Amino acid sequence: MKNMILFLTLILLFQVAFYNCHEQKCDLTGKWVNELGSNMTISKTDDKGHIFGSYFITVTANNGVEIKESPLSGIKDDSHQPIFGFLIKWTFSESITNFVGQCFVDKNGVERLETMWLLRTKADSSGANWEKTRVGSNLFHRLAIKK
Repeated sequence: MKNMILFLTLILLFQVAFYNCHEQKCDLTGKWVNELGSNMTISKTDDKGHIFGSYFITVTANNGVEIKESPLSGIKDDSHQPIFGFLIKWTFSESITNFVGQCFVDKNGVERLETMWLLRTKADSSGANWEKTRVGSNLFHRLAIKK
C-alpha cells in the first residue's frame, strides 16, 4: 500500500510539473510592441526554428524619410523561454538591425521579449566606419488585441 501511495504521489507531482512547464512556454508568434511604440509581428515560426515577420519602427534618425514596414527573419531555439536572433533590412534606409534576446514568462503567464540590438548604417568610406554602428536594447510586450 505504501508503494502504491508513493507511486501515485510521484505521478501526481509529475503531472503538476508538466502542466506548469507547459503553461509557461513562450510563443514568439504574434504581435509585439516595445517601449518606444514600435510594432513587430512574428507571423510564422517553423519546426527548424526559423522566424518570419515584419517590423514597423516609430523612431528613426533619418528625418523626413517615410517610414515603411520592413521584413524580419531569424532563428530561435525550442526551449520554453526561447533565445532568438533576427535581422531587419530597413526598406526606407541603407541599414540593417540585428536583434538578439530571450522570451521570458512571469509567474502570471505574461510574456516579454528582452532584446539587445546592433544597428548598422552604410558608411561612405572606411574613415566614417567607426560612427555607423549603434547599440541599444528594447523590451517588448505582447500587443493586446482589442475586441
